Amino acid sequence: MKLALGTVQFGLNYGVSNRAGKTRTEEVKRILRLAKSASLNTIDTAAAYGDAEAVLGNCTINDFNIVSKVKPLPISCNEEEWVHSCLKRTLADLNLNAIYGLLLHNADDLKKYPSLLEILYNIKTNNKVAKIGLSVYSPNQVSQPILEKIDLVQLPVNIFDQRFLTADLLQNFKNNKVEVHTRSAFLQGLLLMSEGEWPEYFNPIKHSLEQFHLIAKHLNVTPLALAINYVVGIELIDKVVVGVNNEAQLEEILQALESKLEPNVFYNELSIEDEKFINPAKWQLG
Repeated sequence: MKLALGTVQFGLNYGVSNRAGKTRTEEVKRILRLAKSASLNTIDTAAAYGDAEAVLGNCTINDFNIVSKVKPLPISCNEEEWVHSCLKRTLADLNLNAIYGLLLHNADDLKKYPSLLEILYNIKTNNKVAKIGLSVYSPNQVSQPILEKIDLVQLPVNIFDQRFLTADLLQNFKNNKVEVHTRSAFLQGLLLMSEGEWPEYFNPIKHSLEQFHLIAKHLNVTPLALAINYVVGIELIDKVVVGVNNEAQLEEILQALESKLEPNVFYNELSIEDEKFINPAKWQLG
């Protein structure tokens, strides 16, 4: 199963289209049961996702590969103590002795603390994590020297955000045997919103949003099916992280995967370069 389960909604009220708020623990357990039955075996979480890791720790997660992230480092700190403290808290909250992957939540922390990858490598040699790496937001955060030191990278890819595809970075990751996980398949739910529901902030890309929905209609699939199958269909991607608020949403995504879509060059026309619209961290919706 190429999907991985995102968990930010388990600890925070997250997403531009989220009307339900934070997911309750009982619903989380239902989501996990469905994920397991669908052979979805990877969970993505982070220390910065509110109490998401503690919520997971109260569920049965032993059969899943867990990928977590070190909280962004403050301007001044002992980086080794910070990383070890974050991992210790993560393992305690998850109620586990080790996890599959540990990433830096903010790749730019490497500029301030170049020793971070070495610290992560030492943790890996102590068998606390199997793979180490980075969560990145733009292609310029990944250099060849970094690629040679990591095992896992998480990055944004969706039908609007094709930066890592056009830069041929995915192939470079594969050449360096780096496992690739992607997030933001639905662009925080923006791609799933109906016309008229989009916040005014996105008016400059209204044409792109309309085109996306027209393509889905032309292919006789839902916008959700088009969005998820676009990313899942990219061979060089190992896992596609999807976040859900409830069991029904995960069921809908699993069903959408049955709509096999052929690669098509007109998807390239939907590519948006302006980070103001494809990087949620830069959105100004207030």
